[in-house]
Amino acid sequence: MGMPSKGPRTVVTSRVPTDVYEILEDWRIAAGVGSVSQYIADVLAMYAGRADLVRELALRKPTY
Repeated sequence: MGMPSKGPRTVVTSRVPTDVYEILEDWRIAAGVGSVSQYIADVLAMYAGRADLVRELALRKPTY
């Protein structure tokens, strides 16, 4: 059985500097999100004012 649908989504591709990716990966782990892709999707949803679309990211700042 496959994973449940996350609803309609559009693929967005971006190349970021390796140093930035490593920071995002650290923040993702600290936030307990399953993938960098989901972490970025959640951050963008919050930035766009659509907290209702956040799937995994807790609405708090990660602790480092």
